[in-house]
Amino acid sequence: MATKAKVGVLGASGYTGSELVRMLLRHPRAEIVLLTAERSAGKAMRDVFPQFSPFVLPQLVAIEGLDWAKAVLDVAFCALPHATTQKVLKELLAQAPSTKVVDLSADFRLHDTAAYAKWYGHEHHAPELQKEAVYGLCEIHRREIKKARLVANPGCYTSCAQLPLTPLIKAKAIDLDEIVVDAKSGMTGAGRAAKEAMLFSEVSEGFHAYGVGHHRHMAELDQEFSLAAGREVIVTFTPHLVPMNRGILSTI
Repeated sequence: MATKAKVGVLGASGYTGSELVRMLLRHPRAEIVLLTAERSAGKAMRDVFPQFSPFVLPQLVAIEGLDWAKAVLDVAFCALPHATTQKVLKELLAQAPSTKVVDLSADFRLHDTAAYAKWYGHEHHAPELQKEAVYGLCEIHRREIKKARLVANPGCYTSCAQLPLTPLIKAKAIDLDEIVVDAKSGMTGAGRAAKEAMLFSEVSEGFHAYGVGHHRHMAELDQEFSLAAGREVIVTFTPHLVPMNRGILSTI
């Protein structure tokens, strides 16, 4: 049997990180050797998410002070909040340059660091890494991903819009100036941190639009559709939050 890749999940105690752990446990060529968390550091994964009780997993540890060279990771999945990721990966790849990284935050999705600063409200702290990052939608950029050291995992709304639209854009089958994406997302997409707007009493029995005209995935959609079209494309995009656990429904 082929050797298993030694995998680390940074930010394993969040919704994204825990879902990733669930998938990795079923992967025949992945061995989870490192799990990090901040508030839950020192705990077992089963203490944070009881569904992992049957599995033998590494104890959750804090990122601060980790020796990345000694960790000897083949692959690191980063499920940290945006802005946090840049500094962590800069240090990780400096100490362990042969490690392949998949970043699940938004930190390396936008090719233009000036655009990142505009949409995220602060400068990019690892512009030299941004230059080598590959946008990670494998249906579109499979060849580049195979050779990449740093892969920027695409956003949720952007994935469900690009998969149906990119082939149509490349085939010149639609009007590029009349693209409207109306999308509804489950609550877990907003992360695990406590927020008043995410409380059951606030979202139950209804749904509402949010981030209208300034949602950060707009920049990502415009970037990738413009790349596919060979000219500037600006999409009309409206996201909604609905009272369900997970999933996205897009009407395009």
